[in-house]
This record gives sequence, structure tokens and C-alpha cells, in this order.
Amino acid sequence: MNVIIREAAWADLDLIYEWTAKDNPSAAAKVIAKIRDKINLLELDSLAKMGRSGLAEGTRELIEHPYIIVYEVNERQRLISVLAIVHGVRHR
Repeated sequence: MNVIIREAAWADLDLIYEWTAKDNPSAAAKVIAKIRDKINLLELDSLAKMGRSGLAEGTRELIEHPYIIVYEVNERQRLISVLAIVHGVRHR
């Protein structure tokens, strides 16, 4: 599967980094790397649907504690779109 990260999800990653880097820049880099590593797993066909069903119809959610990676799977196009990355305690 091809994985693309939508603009809104890139913005979420930037905000996560900025917020975490205020206290600890090296921890911020590690958090982003862990999220990116989890997203990269979605490239494997057998893992494309490993996340739970999402709150919005047609989405799935993958956990990289404490963050939730929201994505869609388009099997016909063999495409996964990462839509958002949100903190788990954030009201959605």
C-alpha cells in the first residue's frame, strides 16, 4: 500500500513536535519518530487495517500512545491516507 500524509496531519505532527520540544527537544524528535514508524507499518498489506474502527465512518485509528493516528484505507487504489494525528485525551 502507498501511504500519504495529508496536509492536516503534517500540521498535527508539527504541533506535537513544537509542544513537546518546549520542554525537551530530543524527546520531541523521538515522539515524532515513533509516530512515523507506526505510520510506515501501514505500507504492509497485512497491516493496513490493523487499527481499530474510527469515530468517523470509513476511518481507522491506530494508537501510538498517547496519540491517535486517524487514517482511511482505499483498497482499490491501494492507498492509505493519514488524515489527522490527535492526542488521545483531546475532545474530538
